Amino acid sequence: MIASLSGVVAAAGLVVAGVLVAGSDSGSQPAQSGPKPGTYVIGQFNMAGGTTEHGGKGNPPADALAEEIEDRKPAFVTAQETCRDWDERLEQRLPGYTVLFSPVRNLERNPGTPARCHHPTDFGNTIVFRDGLGFDKDETDVHRLGSTDGDEYREMVCVRAERRKFVVCSAHLTPGGGKYLASRQREVATVRRVLTTRYAHYTVLLGGDINDVPLSRVLGRLYDRNYGHGASGAFKEASSPCGDAMKPERRASGLPRARYTPCRSGQPTHSKGKLDYLFVSPSVRVESSGLGYSEHSDHKQLWARVKWGRGAGRSGD
Repeated sequence: MIASLSGVVAAAGLVVAGVLVAGSDSGSQPAQSGPKPGTYVIGQFNMAGGTTEHGGKGNPPADALAEEIEDRKPAFVTAQETCRDWDERLEQRLPGYTVLFSPVRNLERNPGTPARCHHPTDFGNTIVFRDGLGFDKDETDVHRLGSTDGDEYREMVCVRAERRKFVVCSAHLTPGGGKYLASRQREVATVRRVLTTRYAHYTVLLGGDINDVPLSRVLGRLYDRNYGHGASGAFKEASSPCGDAMKPERRASGLPRARYTPCRSGQPTHSKGKLDYLFVSPSVRVESSGLGYSEHSDHKQLWARVKWGRGAGRSGD
């Protein structure tokens, strides 16, 4: 559920207190016009700060992501399993960007205490956004997702560009089956409700580790109905093999006989399959997408080139 008024006030106080790590002073005065129409790169990445294999590596994971951002120059990157010190390192490495870190709290063990990375620092979700696009670190919302089981109370952090009604959100949902699946179903239902009510008149950009595969009932609540296969949501998937087209399937190329690939599919981002997603409003046009490898995570980076504003919108396909 969306945080209560008291919760929103508390979250705002945390921003002021530094629980959200803000960028440089140059980003504190965003462009008043907001993100202008044009083509932009966007990204999604689970940094694996909660894993034993990657969570104790020190600066290399943050430095590697900083190099990717310097090279690709994205408008924003959403990230999960991030660590406070990694975000501070990103902030140092990326002049011209603002880094928002939103910590989460434990659920099953020591409920309510700060969740920790596999080194002594806070654990949470992050949004990195380019300065000058109209996003404002003071226009940040943290939405609790109603988790009932799992390691952490799952949250979605969102930053807004009010003048052009844009919102960028980062979310990390509960993995697993049984009672964990039930918790994830509640979480994604809350994500959909927040995005379609609180941000009903915004252009929405959601990046997240949803911890489920594309054709699952869980993901069906986010995919636009035109994708079929039980989809009941309102969003385009920027990393679909069908690109900008929202339809049930496409004919696979290079095969000896007619075969079809569901548009709700794509290359694996984890050993368990495709778990990471970039969802956008249907008014955003998807031009291309692809994966990036990182030796510092058990997830792959997800990148897309998208266009919004004049000349964007739904594909005719």
